[in-house]
Amino acid sequence: MKKKHRRRTKLERIFSHTMLLVWLGFIAFASFYAPFFLSQTPVFKVKEVSVYGTSKIDPQAVREAVFDLSENILALREENLKEVLRSRFGDRVKKVSLKRDFSLNGTSVSVEVKEREPVAKLKTGNSYLLIDPEGVIFKPIGEEGSKLVEIVAYDLDNLSAYFPNLYRYVLSLKLPVEAVKVMRDKVVLHIKDKVVLLPPLELMSKSVSARLEMIYNFPERKVDLRYGRFILVR
Repeated sequence: MKKKHRRRTKLERIFSHTMLLVWLGFIAFASFYAPFFLSQTPVFKVKEVSVYGTSKIDPQAVREAVFDLSENILALREENLKEVLRSRFGDRVKKVSLKRDFSLNGTSVSVEVKEREPVAKLKTGNSYLLIDPEGVIFKPIGEEGSKLVEIVAYDLDNLSAYFPNLYRYVLSLKLPVEAVKVMRDKVVLHIKDKVVLLPPLELMSKSVSARLEMIYNFPERKVDLRYGRFILVR
């Protein structure tokens, strides 16, 4: 009797373990394929995509990205859509907002894309890149930004890190700056017929703005503002 009882207990244990493995396998299978099945049901299937806010990015490219991601309902998320758009358009994509409207006939998706606004162009050989007020660098589309102030920099990482100083204290003043050269120990501005020397990007402060506006109408052709005082050269 004891042998039969042990055998039955062993069989029951094996059966229980087998059923547990079968159940776990089913859950894994369902978890993997359920999003694909749900994406094909009428309620969850994306039927139309509306795109707002794009300036240079082709809205059709955004729609195609949404339809591709919607093949898996769990993949259609803002961070995934932003990553897909960034893979094609680079860092010009600043933010992506996505909303769904479910109905029995399908899902309508609204996408708002916020693109970065360039404030200067960076000369790189025979071409140029664009940079926004936050120091994010991205490629132009077509002739975008060709008339912006030109910046030459020898260290793009340093420029990107401290560009907000240059924008906040210099470029945002709307002075007729024609060109900027960013060097390790100074920043050189060309304002019409005047050359102005400023502190390096990391040391630039609000005081630079006031001094720039003050010397704009000075007759001197060269002004050195690196040392907290005016050095004028006729």
